[in-house]
Amino acid sequence: MPVRDKQTPADAIVDVAFEQAMTSALERSLAGKAVLAIVVIVPTAAWVAPCERFWKRRFGERWHVVARDGGNRAEHKSTLGNSVIAKALADGHPVVGIATSTSVLPSTLMASADQTINLATPTGGTLKQVVERHLGRAVACPVPSLVGIGLDIDDLAATFRPGSTPRQIVNRMERATTRRIGSEDDERLPSLETAFEFGAARSWALDLAQDLEDYRQRKIEFSQISRSLIVFGESGTGKTIFARMVSRFLGLPLLAFSIADLFANSDGMLGGVVQATNAMFERAYASRSCVLFLDELDALPDRSTLSPRGRDWWLPVVANFLVKLDGAFSHGGQTRSGTRRGDEIVFIGATNYIERIDSALLRPGRYERCIEISRPDLAGTINILAHYLPEIKDADRAEFGRLLRGSTGAELMMVARDARRIARREARALEAEDVRAAALPNEAIPPVRLRRICVHEAAHAVGILALACGTLVGIVIKTRIGEAARTQVAYDNDDMPTRRDFEGRVVATLCGRAAERLLVGEVSVGSGLSDQSDMAIATRIIGSLHATGLGGRLAFTADQNHVLSAVAHDRSLRRRVEADLVRLEKEAERLVKRNRRAILAIADRLAETRYLSGETVRQMLDSTKRPHGSKPSSKYGSGHD
Repeated sequence: MPVRDKQTPADAIVDVAFEQAMTSALERSLAGKAVLAIVVIVPTAAWVAPCERFWKRRFGERWHVVARDGGNRAEHKSTLGNSVIAKALADGHPVVGIATSTSVLPSTLMASADQTINLATPTGGTLKQVVERHLGRAVACPVPSLVGIGLDIDDLAATFRPGSTPRQIVNRMERATTRRIGSEDDERLPSLETAFEFGAARSWALDLAQDLEDYRQRKIEFSQISRSLIVFGESGTGKTIFARMVSRFLGLPLLAFSIADLFANSDGMLGGVVQATNAMFERAYASRSCVLFLDELDALPDRSTLSPRGRDWWLPVVANFLVKLDGAFSHGGQTRSGTRRGDEIVFIGATNYIERIDSALLRPGRYERCIEISRPDLAGTINILAHYLPEIKDADRAEFGRLLRGSTGAELMMVARDARRIARREARALEAEDVRAAALPNEAIPPVRLRRICVHEAAHAVGILALACGTLVGIVIKTRIGEAARTQVAYDNDDMPTRRDFEGRVVATLCGRAAERLLVGEVSVGSGLSDQSDMAIATRIIGSLHATGLGGRLAFTADQNHVLSAVAHDRSLRRRVEADLVRLEKEAERLVKRNRRAILAIADRLAETRYLSGETVRQMLDSTKRPHGSKPSSKYGSGHD
């Protein structure tokens, strides 16, 4: 097409967008004398005014134009303006409605519309045409295919400045696109193929990639693809990084929003939040193919828990969100005529609180699956460290994996960053000792407190080894992340645990409390201050046995998530749990007495090093065994002295 006279950036963008959306026959019809009713759906509210100017400039003042950006909630309703539309058409005046959504246009216009035109933000090669329209001449500068994705009309218009060359304009577009879709650091992301720490979420993404490839090769229909997921878990486990990894692996740009953005990008009033929601989804439509990532999804409240006071405000927001989500989910795959199109929108939501998500979001056609991203296991921890610390030897990384097991991905990144800072300030390459120093900072702990902590954790470790109720990974005292101390244990999942297995775990748990009383003098609050304390864990395990049919009675009265509440309110259950805990605590005391020498030796060593591997603890325990032939005095324990 020949280049026309110079145009303003916004006019050039709209001109090209209409050219891409209309056929030559439709344009001739619009310029003729026919009395038509036309609907134009634009990507965002910012497009409405430029499109109105375009229409009047291109097709003349004889058209009656209804332009609504949804900002005026009182006037932009489908029930308003219907008589005006009817009169204009009856008087022989063609009518066009321009809006971000059909819901804000007069219903009479929608019912009588002869044609709907859906505009999309120019991207890639079509942006080259925009540059040519603006400059009024042909240009040779190519535009990469992903440039423009996620940008609004004002974002694009801002890249055109007086005296700029085509290359300068395109460079600004590239930078704006990179910032908008959040891909500046994608090259430093872990590889999805080897990111085993993401478990089932990784498997979902790999299956999705294969399904999309099958769809592109026409092996399956678009409707057969599962392309929506909510990932949940505590903060720092990598939910956002996972979405970025999926985006890169699929070769689709990432459009990242949070529910808070709907308020930050509006005036916070009901109409503004609805408009911001619409604009977010319209941007996904305009991008055609993308990963739409919505963080903090729990900020959209569950309607079943809304108070009467907040219900009137939130219900329209949630309802509009669901409608837009349905529209986005059905957007793509094929046109109304059945021909293929390039739209491939993938939906990933994230939340720290899956229990707060409205159930209406969790069904086929919306977010179809929910997968937890938890703290990585030992293998996952080592894998994450391999990404952040590739120059550290495998053996050292394995040790650090055991040391930092239970940390989130964000915490591991922080350790790696601080280790590099230590090396950088000494103007040398990173060494294993830098990582160790970052993971185990030399923080002063009062000697009396340190002694108690080390004895407590050493007793846990000895109990685990003596009872063989799990695999001891190591003992850590005061890493820079997590608790003041922890004994790391992995349980065997080859078989279903029995009551005896659970009781063994409880004895090992109670060994810390018993060691404090027998070897330090009295029990501290560390054994029972919170619902994650030793006593809470022991109560939960024994309570679960009695409440789920493993305690001698058949009735199931509570699951493990509610057993503490059941113990607190059921006197009979509480008496049975208390009796078992008293019995098992006596076993723990006997085990501590028999292994007193080993516990004290391990505690002394632990106070010096702040970390002992499971193998080191085992060797120290073995070195204190009784002479061959001695017998243990209990069904628990191994006869150590």
